[in-house]
Amino acid sequence: MSSILDDPAHDERAKRAHGLPPIGLWWPMLERPLQMEVLENVDAPLRAVVVRRIFDLCELDPGFTPRLGVRLGENERAYIAGWMHSVDWY
Repeated sequence: MSSILDDPAHDERAKRAHGLPPIGLWWPMLERPLQMEVLENVDAPLRAVVVRRIFDLCELDPGFTPRLGVRLGENERAYIAGWMHSVDWY
């Protein structure tokens, strides 16, 4: 059973829309305080410091960091929901 959507066309659009690397790469490495901040409202735009940290964790060029208004897509929110369930973490 997968909590990730299987629509590749949707996934490509979401990737281009916010420019974040795949969540499976950065979420497990993201520091707990930043995870907690994201979990407070997964629908809210991510703060610039969170986006920069994601790029740092994935060793991506910070010059290509998206600016304001970066939001998690449906797949990212589903990943986080599955992750929380699997680790029983609140």
